[in-house]
Amino acid sequence: QIPTMQLAHCLCVLILLCSAAAIHQYKDQACAVAERCNAVECDALGPENCHCSGNETIINLADRPQIVYLTFDDAFTDLAETQFYRSLFNGTYKNPNGCDIRATHFLTQSYTDYSLVNHYWHMGHEMASHSITHRNDVKYWQNLTPEQWKDEMVGMRKMIGQFASIDPCEIRGMRAPFLQGGGDNMFRMLKDNNFTYDCSWPTRSFGYTDAMNGLYPYTLDYQTAQDCPIKPCPKCSYPGMWVQPMIDLEDEWIGSNPQCPTCGNVCSMLDGCVIMGEQTKEHVYSMLMKNFNRTYNGDTDEFGQFMPGNKAPWGLYMHAAWFFGEQAWHYDGYKMFLNEITNNAKYPDVFIVPIKDGLKYMQKPVPMQVLNAWGNDDSKSPFGCKSIEDQTGKYANFRCGGGQSCRFNVTEPDDGIFGERYMKICKYKSDQTRQNCPEETNYPWLGEKNHCGGNSPCADC
Repeated sequence: QIPTMQLAHCLCVLILLCSAAAIHQYKDQACAVAERCNAVECDALGPENCHCSGNETIINLADRPQIVYLTFDDAFTDLAETQFYRSLFNGTYKNPNGCDIRATHFLTQSYTDYSLVNHYWHMGHEMASHSITHRNDVKYWQNLTPEQWKDEMVGMRKMIGQFASIDPCEIRGMRAPFLQGGGDNMFRMLKDNNFTYDCSWPTRSFGYTDAMNGLYPYTLDYQTAQDCPIKPCPKCSYPGMWVQPMIDLEDEWIGSNPQCPTCGNVCSMLDGCVIMGEQTKEHVYSMLMKNFNRTYNGDTDEFGQFMPGNKAPWGLYMHAAWFFGEQAWHYDGYKMFLNEITNNAKYPDVFIVPIKDGLKYMQKPVPMQVLNAWGNDDSKSPFGCKSIEDQTGKYANFRCGGGQSCRFNVTEPDDGIFGERYMKICKYKSDQTRQNCPEETNYPWLGEKNHCGGNSPCADC
């Protein structure tokens, strides 16, 4: 008879061996390791489907547009819209083709006003997924399985479609909370669930003080040239899946980087940038212009030699909380910056557009002369806005019918949510039939059956 301890040990070893075999088999079945880019094969697929990491565009530098992204993470709230978004996106700031500037909003569930999401989508803004829970634990995001990533990201897309009354297929991008990507598990989920791109991945090697050589968007058909400051990063091939790199900024905490005593520190999110010294709008403006000009115009390298910027798509990625409270100087400096770069006489090639439109340009790059000729015609130009302005095509549909406030009695112990909570949803579904509030005990959250709180159709793309 085998002693109990020895038997237990044998069983543990057997379980570990079986688990290792299962994991190995899973990887073999689900994950083709990416190879070095084969430019000939990639080019044969066309720019719509494949772009090698590290490559720029076929357009000469002087003829390229400078694409700028403005993104906002987390809940889309009435307070942020009233105090900040409304004056940023009321037509004051325009692109060279006469279109209003537009942003990308990475949304989470709690406190989002879905009627405002519908309104800003009709203004041409992009809505993207940032998770349901935004759980405050980086290890949670680092270790999610593909199914758990799906629960968070696809679940959020379904909520946006259901409660903001728009086609869920309009939500094609995502950003991981805390920029904590999940490596191959996350990208496998994206590839399997009709997402087009991820914008969670910072780059310091192609940003910060080296942003003159900014990294252009690319697909994950092949190995990436991008550095991996927040592990894990994908090792496998995901054909046609786009990455929009987050070009790191340099803040105003001069001397904080021991490797560069005359530099500020590195920051991926704008609200992570430290501004030492005078806390004025002028200081914010000068920091933003310093970073923008590196990519747009160029800068001197460590040897004092001027390096021209390559006009890689560049963004200000942030949370609206950076504007709140006693930090009005942040907002004022941000507006000063926008006022400068939307001076179309000085910057006739700068376009502030959603990420999805920057990627459309990458899929069909053309010189500025062609973009100028296309104007605001969005049947041709990735930066156009005619159907938005006329509210035609898809913008003629998906009306919200006004917002309705829904009350819930919530118990979500894993996320520390208890008691009364409200959310504002559209009165009509995307098919224009009437929508009521979910039952008070059915707060939309994780779980296939819970994503829309029992409301139908709770469709996905």
